[in-house]
Order: sequence, then C-alpha cells, then structure tokens
Amino acid sequence: MMKRLGLYSLVFAVAATFAGCDPSIDTAYNEQVVVAGFIFANEPVDSIVLHRTTPFGSYYDDLDYAVDSARVAITVDGVEHVLLPTGLKGRYYLPASDLIVQGGKSYTLTVTAPNHQTGGEHHLSSTTQVPMPIHLDPWADSIRGKTFVLDTTNAGAFVFLLTAGPAGGPDQRYLLSVTALDTTYGRIHQRSGEGIDSTQVTRFANVQTGPAIAVTPRFLTWYGPNRITFYAIDTNWTDYQRQLLNAGMTGYQPSLNHVTGGMGVFASAARDTVTIIVVPKR
Repeated sequence: MMKRLGLYSLVFAVAATFAGCDPSIDTAYNEQVVVAGFIFANEPVDSIVLHRTTPFGSYYDDLDYAVDSARVAITVDGVEHVLLPTGLKGRYYLPASDLIVQGGKSYTLTVTAPNHQTGGEHHLSSTTQVPMPIHLDPWADSIRGKTFVLDTTNAGAFVFLLTAGPAGGPDQRYLLSVTALDTTYGRIHQRSGEGIDSTQVTRFANVQTGPAIAVTPRFLTWYGPNRITFYAIDTNWTDYQRQLLNAGMTGYQPSLNHVTGGMGVFASAARDTVTIIVVPKR
C-alpha cells in the first residue's frame, strides 16, 4: 500500500514549496491545503497526501501540518469511492478490492478539510485523464536483472535506449526515472558541478514527446540494483514537472496548478519497470 511513499514524500516536499514560490504572495498568511496524489493505470490508489501550507517564518513539521481529518474521495464512472486513512497522518488510500485504476478513464479527486485559520472548510477538486497502459519494448526483457559495468572514465559507452508502446497520440508526454534500490554498494562519483544531493536515490529525465528515452550515466547515483521506470504521463503531471525546482522550465504558476480550491498535484500515468545491476569497472 505504501510502497511509493518515498516518491510521494519527495514530490510533496517540492509541491509544498509552491507556497513560497508564487510571485503574487501577500504578507498575510492564507491557509491552503496542498495535495500530492499520483495514480497509475492497472494499480490501486495507494497514497493521496494532504498537508496545510506553513505560515511564513514558521518551522515546518510534517505531523503538525499533515491533514488527518479530511474527507477524501475519488469519482469514476459516476461512482464515488471514499478513501481511508493509511495510519500515517495525512495519507489516504483505497483497498485494491475497491478500485483498480483503468487507463483511458477520467478520475476526479474531491477533498473537504477543516480550515484551521478561519474555522470553516477547504473544498478542493482536481480531475485527471489516465493514460492507456504501456509496456517496454521486448529488448527490455533481455536486460532484466542483468549486470552492467560502468566505466566512469568512459561513461559515454554506458548508454542504451528504452522505448515504450503502444505509443500515445501526438500530445502524449513521457518521463523516465532511475531509483537506486540498495545504497550499500557505494556511490557513483559524479562529475564536479552536478550538484547532486548525497542522499538522493531517484533521478528523473526531462519530460519528452517521444516514446523513447536514452538511459545514460547521469541518471545513476549508486551502484547496485537500479529500477528504471518509464511513464506515460497526463497533462497534470506534465505541468507539475515543468515547475519543479532544478528540473522544470518555469516557476510555480497558478494556471498550471490543476487543483481547484487548493494547491499541489493530482496526476496520473501508466508505467512499466525494469531493474538492472550496475557495478564499477575493476
């Protein structure tokens, strides 16, 4: 259920900075609820995360600003599914027996949460159109679980292309991430000036228009098993990715928010994965 919490927590941390990046911010604090929710074709809804914005100058603490008293629901095909708390404050989910996300369908998230500042309520909503399921090309099957040698003195030799199909329409966008699954094998030395966080285990590609993305050493931060995830993403995720610090092409823009009555992201994707093992040249 919570297998993606690490990704969501990372994504939410960036989303929460929206409150400090909007150039139209007033000096007076105006409480808002921030959503971090990602759903995937052929998978259950395992984590919708809610927090309140932090007043300027206040110390941020997850437990203080996580929203654990909200009514959270997802509606599809005219049927409303009310989410349950996961046991971690501010996180909500649906059992797989209740709902499996289907590609090609529209899903609407609605949230009603208390407004601690005014004593009233927040009412949020957002809709995503889920991309159709994708699958990596057959070549990916030949590299699953295989070991690759990375020669950091000739990193250009470590490049291969992954393609996902069936390809979507001309407006479909794609994304790729590489996640280190075990950091005990040691860190790959990055070139100076790359500014890589020493604790970082996931790196993302830029959003691309074609269903083929080259995997290069710049995605790798640790030796050992690395999971490569290929995504076909919706418009909400595309616009969200454009605003990420150090990854996007623009800062936060309200027109790219796609959450009515609040902030953050409710987005969807279809994905496929392959895991490889990376070892240093001896």
